[in-house]
Amino acid sequence: MYISSLVIIYSVSSVAGFNLPFNRNHFLNSNKNYPFSRKYYENYIKRLNSQNLTQQNEEILGKTEHESLDEFWKHLPTENIQFINETNNDNENITQSKPRIRILLNKNIFSPFDGSLFVNVNDGNRGDSQGNKNDWEDDDDEDYQGDDPRVKRRKSENFHVITKNPYSFKDVGGYDRIKTELNQCIDMLKNHTKYQKYSVRVPKGLILEGPPGNGKTLLAKALAGEANTSFISVSGSEFQEKYVGVGSSRIRELFKLAKKNAPCIIFIDEIDALGRARGNDGESSSAERDNTLNELLVALDGFKNSNGIFVVGATNRADLLDQALLRPGRIDKRIYIGNPDEATRKEIIEMYIKGKPTEESVDIATIVEISSGFSGAQIENLLNEAMLNALRDDRTMFTNMDLDVVFNKMLAGWQPTEHAFTNDIIDHIAIHELGHAVVGLICKHHARVTKVVINLSSPRSPAYTIFENANSNIYTREALFEHLMILLSGRIAEEAFYGVSVTTGAINDFEEALKLAEKMILYYGLGEKIIYPKNSEKYKEMIDNEITNLIQDAYGYAEFIVNQSKEFIFEGSEILKENKSILAEDLILLMKINHPHILHLKMMN
Repeated sequence: MYISSLVIIYSVSSVAGFNLPFNRNHFLNSNKNYPFSRKYYENYIKRLNSQNLTQQNEEILGKTEHESLDEFWKHLPTENIQFINETNNDNENITQSKPRIRILLNKNIFSPFDGSLFVNVNDGNRGDSQGNKNDWEDDDDEDYQGDDPRVKRRKSENFHVITKNPYSFKDVGGYDRIKTELNQCIDMLKNHTKYQKYSVRVPKGLILEGPPGNGKTLLAKALAGEANTSFISVSGSEFQEKYVGVGSSRIRELFKLAKKNAPCIIFIDEIDALGRARGNDGESSSAERDNTLNELLVALDGFKNSNGIFVVGATNRADLLDQALLRPGRIDKRIYIGNPDEATRKEIIEMYIKGKPTEESVDIATIVEISSGFSGAQIENLLNEAMLNALRDDRTMFTNMDLDVVFNKMLAGWQPTEHAFTNDIIDHIAIHELGHAVVGLICKHHARVTKVVINLSSPRSPAYTIFENANSNIYTREALFEHLMILLSGRIAEEAFYGVSVTTGAINDFEEALKLAEKMILYYGLGEKIIYPKNSEKYKEMIDNEITNLIQDAYGYAEFIVNQSKEFIFEGSEILKENKSILAEDLILLMKINHPHILHLKMMN
């Protein structure tokens, strides 16, 4: 907001302690007209919108302390003050009881401030005190006519446009099929007329969904970089404010800015905070969120003819999104970005291992194997922490040992003090874990054993057996039954060696075993009957009996394997106690050399 002139009227009698250098027949004069500064109004609005209610109320009631006239007068340069005599006829409205003065400010009093605060009265353009034009890219005053409307604004009050994007698909390791899909989105942005020619409705946006840490934000930035378009990055939470209407106004502001900078990609991170499904709880906060979502839906419908705007949303809770947002015609495409597969992990590792010296023994294929099930961010963290671990010991290269230390921390946590177990308890722990391992090695349908670890620095578990991550979420009856056997085999091994003197270390194994058995009977249809009405009293006893029988069967098979492998379990536990870890390859080698009969055990068809 700009004003062409500033007139300040003061009542002399109301200004205590102020000695005027002239009488009421004198006043200041200037030939120029000058505005208030933009900052004055910005600070005024900030005080009104302050979350400090005391400050807000004082501003509304006019109790805020502003600059006094004495202080203001000190800033006036005397060389720019002109005294002019004036007759009483020109001031008939000024009474003797309350003498008044009029001050017209000269523009040079603003010399300590940025000269771009002034308006050239000749052409209406902003400039310095000499009328030189300045760049006002961050101004978004729609009513101001001095700016060239053909100039693209790179900023608005709340959003910023990125025009030089350093990212490309080369910065994203793997995900080749996803990149292929995104390349068509780039072609739609650059050559939208080609698609209109064939009566193809161009999608207005896409949702990148999936677990965190897999590069959804990076892919969106790379998409804009590859397309060489403007890029506006926002968070869904930026549209949530306590004041009614703020979210809707920001949606309008966002799409207005994108339209001015088309072709443009709008990236909304954590879009579930903005596009959450609407409810009917009647809460005012929910109503405001619903209004903001409605404004977004209107904006998506509103740029049907505004080519060159593409909306990309990222979320790890796609189940919370409103279906109206996802319907065809608004955001058509949905791409799930899960944890990277083997080929993608290899590319990610090769990308992040650059610049980190490694010993010759460090093999990328091994890192690919141990990082199965990791997200891209976890893989980067694994390599970064391994290098930090080496530098902490004044080494310039990291080793497999560094990777092993970091891997165990990521998998089972870390605490500065180790568990103070007695040697007898550690013997129990080693036997327990070898019981899991031997049954896991014999099972043919279960995921493969990779490693057994004793980690006394873990706050979660002092020891654990690591298996490969399954690439599928569909399992056979045999695989589930073998998993039940593996869960029970730790306690079985303790019983085989120590009789009734067992530990409580199997508590988590038992909890998981019971849950798995219930799911197999009630939900997976792997019991005597396919479906059980679980609310029926008639079937409750039958369900309990089937769950108990299933667990007993798994216990019997696992007990048979453990009893046939006691010598192997003891030898393996001694190695485990000494080295704190043992690989599956070493266990298989020990089995082949000293206990080959275990490999030929037949437990089930």
